[in-house]
Parts: sequence; structure tokens; C-alpha cells
Amino acid sequence: MSKISNFQFPISKLKNLLFMFFIVYPVFSLPLNIHGGGGADGTGMVFISEGEFVMGSDDDDIKEVKKVYGNKGGMEGYLYENEKPKRKVYVKSFFIDKYEVTNAQYKKFIDATGYHAPKHWSNGMYPSGKAHYPVLFISWYDAKEYAKWAGKRLPTEEEWEKAARGTDGRAYPWGDKYDPALTSTAEAVLENIIEGICNVNTGNPVGIAKGDVSPYGVHDMGGNVREWTDSRFGGCPGCDQKQGKDKKVVKGGSWVDLSPKVRCASKDGVEPEAVSHIIGFRCVRDYEMTASLY
Repeated sequence: MSKISNFQFPISKLKNLLFMFFIVYPVFSLPLNIHGGGGADGTGMVFISEGEFVMGSDDDDIKEVKKVYGNKGGMEGYLYENEKPKRKVYVKSFFIDKYEVTNAQYKKFIDATGYHAPKHWSNGMYPSGKAHYPVLFISWYDAKEYAKWAGKRLPTEEEWEKAARGTDGRAYPWGDKYDPALTSTAEAVLENIIEGICNVNTGNPVGIAKGDVSPYGVHDMGGNVREWTDSRFGGCPGCDQKQGKDKKVVKGGSWVDLSPKVRCASKDGVEPEAVSHIIGFRCVRDYEMTASLY
């Protein structure tokens, strides 16, 4: 991946396809009861217990994915080797945000600190009707500042993958079989546009894909938007150290990605200063820190 300040995915072909074959229905935003985002409370977070889990992929896992996709469908140049090896990893107890950080939550941070707004906001305000959509065009540095203000931090790659995958080594947050009806991905666009939940510019409201739920009850870890972690991309056992220099691990798939990117083991490396219309984030808090608040 080249060094760029604005990491973008070409969506013109996707838009043309949708407009050619569908009558586009009005996009709506469901009313959601979203908590958390600021201050020192644990609401809106999910507890992940300490212990081992299965992380990464092995040759058999990768072979199965390549059978279907190979180098097609946006997977050109994807280095499956970065997911290896498949191994058991121990993670301490922590809390993780149930949903991706929303525009409304990020606005509270801006109002409280005077921090600069994402570049697509107007006069410090997110687009109308997008309060419960994931905040986008956020760099890794921006996400770190938000997390610090909220009394939280960004998850490590290991924490993120355990929260998404559980302890049984499943391929996707909901199980081992991909189903476009369960999540917000490129395949799901064609499945769900009739019901009006697809937005080809901003993703979807958090929590709207009712099937995209991990074993712990964490939402949208498969699709909707990719998410920053605090881990260095070149720091993983199977990673190309030179390729990952100065990059951060981004986990999860997005509304423009196909199912291989939705797998819990999938990962990309992105420069920390980059911003994108398909990258958001969520936060975690150490168990000890949260317990001390009560």
C-alpha cells in the first residue's frame, strides 16, 4: 500500500452497478440507544474475560479462501501470509465498546476539547441525520486522542480479534459460514439495498446489521467500517517487517469489502496519519481501570 494521506477505495463501479439494476430507495437511519463515548463510565462496553483464544490463519484456512476468491474481488495484492501463523494467544480481561464510535460521540469530544473535526464535517458538525453512523476520516492519531479523552485506549490487534472471534476459532464473528444477510459488506449491499439499510457514502448506522454480533455481543466487527488498532503492522509473527514499518493494524471489513476481509483473522496495514471513508474505530478499557470506577 502506498503512503497516502487519504486512503480511499474506488466506489464508482459499485455505485454504477447499483443504479443500473435497482431503484434506489431512500436511506434511513434507525433510532438507536447508544451509550458511552465520554467521561469515566463503563456503559456501552462489553466485558471480555481473560484467557487464551485462537488467533490468525493456517495454510488450510487460506487455501479455502483462495479457492473462491483467489486474486479477485478487491483481494489483489492481499498478503494472506500476514495472518499466519494460527496460534493460541493469552489476553487479559478488558472491556470493549459494543459499537463503533459514532459521529454523535465524537462531536462531544470535539465540543469538550476544541479538537479539529473530520474534514467532511461542516462548521464542526457531522452531516445531517448521521448521528448514529460511525465517525469516519479519522486518523490513528485522532482515534488515540479521542480514546484518551474518554478514559479509554485503542485495542491491540489481539484484543480486537478475541472480542470478534471468541475462543472457538470461528472464521467470522457469527460463525464459520459467510452470509451477506448478516452484515454490512459489498455482497450485503446487493442483499439489503431493497430494505434501505445501505449507504454507499457513509456506511450504515452502528448496530443495524443484527447478525453481525460476536460471541461476546460486540456488534459490527465483521462489516460496516474497518477499525484502527494500537498494534504495529510489522509486529506480527507472519508479517513482512519491512512492509509493515510505521503502519498500524486495521481490522475488520467494511461496506465496500468482500467476505475474505470480514474474516476475524483478516488484517491490513495503514499509515497512522491516513484517513478514509471506510475506517473508523472503537475503544477498550482495562478491566482494572473500569472496576476501580465503581
